[in-house]
Amino acid sequence: MKRLLAALCLYVIAFAAQAAVLTGGPTRGLWWNPNESGRGFNIEMQDDVMIVTSFVYAPGGAATWFISAGRYNFATSTFSATFDANTGGQCIGCPYVRPQGIANAAGPLRIEFDSYVTGTLYYQGGSTRIAKQVYAYDGTLAILRGSFALTYNNNGNVIGDWLVFRTYESNANGPYVAGYFDGFPTSRIAVALYDQALRKFGILVRVGAYYDFYLIDMDDQRVFGLGWSYPVGGSLSGSGSPAYGTRMKTPKEVNAEYAQPLLQDMTEATADTDAARAASFAQAKRGGPADEAVAAFARTLEMRMSLQ
Repeated sequence: MKRLLAALCLYVIAFAAQAAVLTGGPTRGLWWNPNESGRGFNIEMQDDVMIVTSFVYAPGGAATWFISAGRYNFATSTFSATFDANTGGQCIGCPYVRPQGIANAAGPLRIEFDSYVTGTLYYQGGSTRIAKQVYAYDGTLAILRGSFALTYNNNGNVIGDWLVFRTYESNANGPYVAGYFDGFPTSRIAVALYDQALRKFGILVRVGAYYDFYLIDMDDQRVFGLGWSYPVGGSLSGSGSPAYGTRMKTPKEVNAEYAQPLLQDMTEATADTDAARAASFAQAKRGGPADEAVAAFARTLEMRMSLQ
């Protein structure tokens, strides 16, 4: 447990200074303050309707819970409601009894999210920092393992990658996660790692004569950020195009499915894939050179890949 708590702290630090505008809203699931274990908050959302269930304690120490429902504001990344309660409902194993609702039982609730996995929860008389609870991944790189479907759109040039990351690797430049484009274990190698200075994850995959590079934020299920394609031996251009993705399979599922390593690639012509990436790169070049810190991160990933 101590190992997981340490990993959670690293995960929270990784996201602590990100922008507040969150595409798709914050991460759903269990949230808490890792320095105040024993209470927590379950955050769920459909469209812009958010429901927060608070598992806390009464002044006398008895466990209690509140439910708060309202609208999430995508423009400000905030949620406002009240702590509502219920009483007189059904116990486990008892016949159904309709509970009685108590509106505004504990005053107002407000959450200001500053990243997909961190925020500040305000209650009557105080506040607390909260973070998405990470209980299955034992380090910052661990969340990169599994399979992911990624795509970006550069003015109609839609590029996509289905990537499988299984193993941790390390060389003179440090640790990283190694993988490949699904079905192409030898010709479409992929690498991924986290950049402390940028506070971003990076993924690089070689497809034909081009690299696809993703500079991303991510939670345990979703990926948001920017994407580029550029020729092998070349460099990034432009400011990147909107990139999105999702986790398709967990590390356990990937390990089970790919227990027998793939020894050869699927048969597929690369002409079409190279043409799409060439068009995307040509469009990006109109924006001039990429930010140097981002380009340096891509070069770091290239060095990891060259030693695969």
